Amino acid sequence: MDKDKIIEELKQRIEEEQAVKRSEVMRNKELLERIEKLNLQIETLLVINDSFQDKIAKLRSLLKHEM
Repeated sequence: MDKDKIIEELKQRIEEEQAVKRSEVMRNKELLERIEKLNLQIETLLVINDSFQDKIAKLRSLLKHEM
């Protein structure tokens, strides 16, 4: 192989690696955003769950006292 061809192949490899790196960075950003959204959903569900637990506990208590 001549030097020019080797240099071109190396440049091509570098470009490909840089493209992969940019793609990975974008994917990581998307995944971090998704994780944040899921964490928010979990927090919201915990609040809703706590609310229902309180209501259910009060209703059970009322039922026990009525019997």
